[in-house]
Amino acid sequence: MPLIAPGVYARCDDIANEAETTYYLRFHIKSALISLHMISNYSSENDSVYGNKAQFYHYYSDHLLYSLGQIAERFRLSQKPSAKEKEYYERRKINRKNYQFTDTDFPILSNKDFRNTIEHIDEHNITVINAHNGVGGFNYIDDDTSEELINILLSQKHNHIYTLDMRKKVLYITRHENELELNLTELTDELNLLMERVNSFASYIDSNI
Repeated sequence: MPLIAPGVYARCDDIANEAETTYYLRFHIKSALISLHMISNYSSENDSVYGNKAQFYHYYSDHLLYSLGQIAERFRLSQKPSAKEKEYYERRKINRKNYQFTDTDFPILSNKDFRNTIEHIDEHNITVINAHNGVGGFNYIDDDTSEELINILLSQKHNHIYTLDMRKKVLYITRHENELELNLTELTDELNLLMERVNSFASYIDSNI
């Protein structure tokens, strides 16, 4: 039995699943917040570990997208789930109730396209190669980037899989010629809100075990 109303929880035989989901949601939300923190706090001292600024930004951008995919998967609903998927489908419906998750409250975390950027990076690169005779991977823009390069990256986003714009705190993503914009400030707000709801549900579990 999931959380049936705010502040109302009925003990059930599903504690193991609820505890597992709560643990991993906390883990991936925290991982995403750590990635966002690191992206916003680059220091040249990190170059001894990551090699350079581009590698640093690339590492945490990829890890951020991975974490978002793991979170989204806990709530994804299939339109026509197969028999094999039915158990997972039911689990996700319960998750949405337990953690008060809606696409309206969490439009970014509901969107699996962001995670698919790195999940299918080879496919995206093939599209770019075939369409533009070039390979576009990860790029970044910050206060040290020349205006000439900024103009190229922003005017030719279809040539690049994803570009992190630190000035606007936006990750631009191209998937099959479709352009997505991941606003890092709005994402941070969603992650913090979901963490509040996950922690709130966890308190109900703790008090009922």
